[in-house]
Amino acid sequence: MDKKIRSAKIAYMYGLLDSIPLILGYLPVAAAFGLAVQGAGFGTGEGLLFSALVFAGGSQFALLELLRGGTSLVASVFISLCLNLRHVLYGPVIAPLFKGIKPSKIPLLSFGLTDEVFATAQVRLPAIPLNLRPWWLLGLETGAYSSWVIGTGMGALGSAALLNFSPVLSNALKFAPAALFFSLFLPMLKKQTLIPVLTATLVTLFFSVKGYSAYGIIAAAIVGPLTGLLGERLWKTS
Repeated sequence: MDKKIRSAKIAYMYGLLDSIPLILGYLPVAAAFGLAVQGAGFGTGEGLLFSALVFAGGSQFALLELLRGGTSLVASVFISLCLNLRHVLYGPVIAPLFKGIKPSKIPLLSFGLTDEVFATAQVRLPAIPLNLRPWWLLGLETGAYSSWVIGTGMGALGSAALLNFSPVLSNALKFAPAALFFSLFLPMLKKQTLIPVLTATLVTLFFSVKGYSAYGIIAAAIVGPLTGLLGERLWKTS
């Protein structure tokens, strides 16, 4: 147990310090999102509100692209929820580390529980005194959340300035969400993920050809992982 953490204020500050690696990772991606917001035809204020209320990292790009493509708001939100279903598992996994926490603190701490925050908390929380863990986690989430919103604003304002300087860049910005998606996606494409990815791609393509692109994304999000799980089980039993 870390004996230096003796008060709520110190625990919060340590949480902020532990968020520095997350901040360094979030700022460039958030700036790219701000740039994509401008490319999609939304304003800086809308981009900031988007990041402040959603705070969902990669799925924000998907949601932005869906809205830009004319998908209904209801379908876009549903697809975004499907993409973030893994977060349902984070609470039960991390709950044993917060025995006796006041119920009033749970919604705030849950809102900031991203993939990176969850991974960091899993490693660091056991060393934090039990009664001070909520304050440490709040500090960690404050750093992560602030950097995401600030990064979005930086990207949106920067791209807006570039557009004023050179309006021709507006055509290039329209491809920013798709370009970022592929830059994040391609390094993860490995031999064991090839079949699930190809299956999900074919499912999406089929629905797109039929004119149901939004439903294709939902179907691919379900079929792709199931194909991966089935393939893994068959591999182990063979």
